[in-house]
Order: sequence, then structure tokens, then C-alpha cells
Amino acid sequence: MRHVWTGDERRLLAERYAAEGAVAIAAQLGRSADSVSSQARRYGIRSPDYRARQARSRAVASKTVDMKFLETDTPENAFVAGYIWACGSLRTTYRAVLRASCPRGDLDGLRKVRTLLKSQNLIQTYENRHVLEICNSVFVETFLKRFGMPPGRKTDGDPPKIASTFLSRFAAGYLAGAGSRSEAHVLFVGHRTVIQWLAPGIMAQVDVPEPVLNADLARHSIRWADPRSVRAIGAWLKG
Repeated sequence: MRHVWTGDERRLLAERYAAEGAVAIAAQLGRSADSVSSQARRYGIRSPDYRARQARSRAVASKTVDMKFLETDTPENAFVAGYIWACGSLRTTYRAVLRASCPRGDLDGLRKVRTLLKSQNLIQTYENRHVLEICNSVFVETFLKRFGMPPGRKTDGDPPKIASTFLSRFAAGYLAGAGSRSEAHVLFVGHRTVIQWLAPGIMAQVDVPEPVLNADLARHSIRWADPRSVRAIGAWLKG
């Protein structure tokens, strides 16, 4: 690899770098992208993706959320995914945001999610909701790649990409966000696609009969109310 830049190379760099960026110029000159970007910095020339790269670097270095949380499949991030699928959302346009919310006064699940994420973001309280927002483009991008897109207000979304090993923790997170459990019943409430995926997943891992399905509501629900099933699912959720 040559180290000395010729006059023609420097002129090409000055004329095209701002429009084409380091990778394209490097291919034309037979140099590495690092060499090209380093030379451009000497002349104070910025590439078209400079601000995007700068923003990404800031996001990666951010201390407002644990950036290593999504590196591998764990029971903890399966729980968080379950909570997001139950009562959260993910936005990628304009501003990347991972959002979780709960009814006012029902903070236990949301606080647990915040703790697991090691988030420095405050939980905001509105008239009837508590909301936690993670505004980190790299974290949101990684979440989307690992788990997929959660349901929205007007869309059912897709079932999450959850390994069967961690389905019980996903279900526990989901139950914390949209459902209830007592000595008398276990109830999951949510979008049709998710509920229809979750019910057979539970029955495949727990020896329980088919649940009572309520599909009349805008949101579907499944419910087990016999004592043996309630005990069995309760024990499985702790796994």
C-alpha cells in the first residue's frame, strides 16, 4: 500500500469526498477507507455520512442504557421483550425510540424493565399512564434485529424471535404488561397474532389443556382457571 499521496489523488479527494464518502474514494484509489478518511480529516473535508456516523458513535457510547444488554439471548432480555410486546412499541422513523408504558399506579413491571436495562431515563407520568422511553438509535436497531417488530396500535405485528428456552421468561414479561395471575386464574391479553402464537407455545411446554379464548374483544385473551393449570403455569413462569 502506498503511503505518499500524489497531487492527483489529493485533488480527487478534495473534489469528490464530500459527495461520495470514504468507501467509494478508497475503491477508486486502491487505498483503505481508513487511509482516505484520515487524509480527508487533514484537509477538513467531511463525508456525507459524517453526522450519521457521529450520532452512531454517541449512541454506542451512551450510558443511559446498557448497550451490552442485547448481545446474547438471556432470560432478562426475553422478559423485557415480553413486556414490550404486551404494552410497548418501537419507532424507527424520524427518531428511533423504544417505548414501554403501563396504567398509572401499576409500576412494578415498568420499574423492573428499567432496572434490567440499567436505564438512566426517567419514567414519565401522565394523566393515566407511566411511560419509559429509550431514545438510542443503535439500541433500537439491535432490538429490532434480535426480536423483530412488536405490535402497534393499528397493527398486529409478528410473533417475536424468541428461543423456546426463554419462552417462559417472555411470557412472564408479557403477563407483567398485559394480563393477570392469581390463585384462581392466569390471563393473557393482547393482539390476535401474539395470543394465537403464545397459547400453543405454553401448551407445548406445560401440561395444561387449551385455554378459554375470547376473540370478541378488540384485543384477544386466553385464560386458564382450573387450579392445576394455574399452579403449573405459575411454576413455569418462574423458570
